[in-house]
Amino acid sequence: MLICEQTEHLESIYPLEQALSLIKEAGFDAADLSLFHLEKNPRWMGEDYKEKAKQIGDYARSIVLPILQAHAPFSFKYKERDFEEIFQIVYRGVEIAALAGAKKIVVHPLHYAEYEYHEEEWFEANMAYYRRFKPLCEQYGVQICVENMWKTHKYRKCIDHSVCSRPEEFIRYLDTLNADGKNHFTACLDLGHIGLVGEKPDRMIALLGKRIGALHIHDNNYREDSHTLPGLGKMPMELIFSALKKAGYEGIFTLEADNFLKNIPLPLLPNALSFMAETARYYANLF
Repeated sequence: MLICEQTEHLESIYPLEQALSLIKEAGFDAADLSLFHLEKNPRWMGEDYKEKAKQIGDYARSIVLPILQAHAPFSFKYKERDFEEIFQIVYRGVEIAALAGAKKIVVHPLHYAEYEYHEEEWFEANMAYYRRFKPLCEQYGVQICVENMWKTHKYRKCIDHSVCSRPEEFIRYLDTLNADGKNHFTACLDLGHIGLVGEKPDRMIALLGKRIGALHIHDNNYREDSHTLPGLGKMPMELIFSALKKAGYEGIFTLEADNFLKNIPLPLLPNALSFMAETARYYANLF
């Protein structure tokens, strides 16, 4: 199983090419292109973004670290901005990822307002939203990955369910989107988010089964979205990976645990990144 690391934290310190090289040197097999802050990055906002996407894909392949997964932009103030403007930024992110070589591209579902008692409204809004990405799926042969989310409860101010956080709803989203038989959509199962909303990970994995096409692997204490390495929180990692093996998961092992790196001094960063790769390899071998 290939192990994969995202570029998000490293790219906040180094140029993207150097970040990719560090990921390669640490022992990872592939990269997850983090396009979280795409609109703040001059590389991606110019008219030549397609050419630059191809160039970064070529660079990644030249160092034998293919970009196999990616994450489209997601942090927007929806209530303060024109939705069509936001959509075009996300759409550009998907296209950049595809041109760089990614085959699985995570696009968060819409869930920027109250969820409870509005489940059907969100379902209809997300069906319309995700279907707008189909032309890119057909043009580039990529899959859009729908992720299980969480949100802070409006009154209780604690983590609560949101779009696709329950397996039954997640299945409904995917099966409806793929009803045309083209399989343009798959699940990016975020392991940490399962625990945050109180779902049982083995049950969720068993119900989703082959619908799982990508993973966000990280650990937490069930109360905070810590995004740290497996084994440093309280989630039952061996149970989770055993369940994924039983479900027949055949994708890559993608860490989304960059908070582990946030307070590491720069001289120690290569060693910390290597430890992340060793940790990923250990857990990947449980498959």
